[in-house]
Amino acid sequence: MTTSPITITVEQAARAWESRLHDPIGPIVGFRNWRIFRTGPAARELSSPYLPVSWAEPVMRAECRRWCSPEDLLREPHAAPHPDCRCGIRAYRTPTGDFSQVDYRGVSGIVTLWGRIEIDRGEMRAELARVEALGVYRRWNRRQQDAVREVASKLGADIVDLHDLDMAAADYGGPPPPALPADPRARGIRDRFAALFT
Repeated sequence: MTTSPITITVEQAARAWESRLHDPIGPIVGFRNWRIFRTGPAARELSSPYLPVSWAEPVMRAECRRWCSPEDLLREPHAAPHPDCRCGIRAYRTPTGDFSQVDYRGVSGIVTLWGRIEIDRGEMRAELARVEALGVYRRWNRRQQDAVREVASKLGADIVDLHDLDMAAADYGGPPPPALPADPRARGIRDRFAALFT
C-alpha cells in the first residue's frame, strides 16, 4: 500500500507553529546551514547543502527520501524522522558559523523544531522546522549579504550577526530538555570507536 505525501499550507503551518508555543516543553532551537545559489531552479532560495531541497516557505515538513542505497527503496514507507533511518530535518545543537565563512554561498541560521524529534549527540532530526533567523558575516561581499537579506525578508526571518547566533537563539526557544536523552546507539565506525573511550 502506498501513501500519498502530506502537504501543508502556509496557514496550517502558521497555526501549527503558534499552537506549539503552548507546549509545556517550549520551542526547541537548533542551528542549520544552507546555500543560496545565484542561478538554477533554486536560485535566490535557501537550499540544503547536501540534498536537492529548497526552503521556499518559512516552515518545512520532513519526508523520508531514502536515497542512500537500493535496499532503502524496498523498506516500508515511514514518517520522518524515524529512529532506524537518517531522515528528518537536521539541525545542530550548537551554531555552525564556520560553514558560512568557508562556503561563499553558505549561510547559517536558527530554526525552531517541533513534531517528532530524534536527538543524537551533536544534532537533532525533526518532523517540522521553521526558519527564525539567518546570520550575516561581516566579511562577505555586498552581493552575498544582500542575497541573505532578501531570502530572510521573503521567509519573515530575522537577520543577526553570524557570531551572535548562539546568543540570539534564546529569543526563539531553548535547547532540548535534559529529559530527552541523546540516542545511545553508536552509528558508524567513528562512533563505535569513540564509544570505546567514553
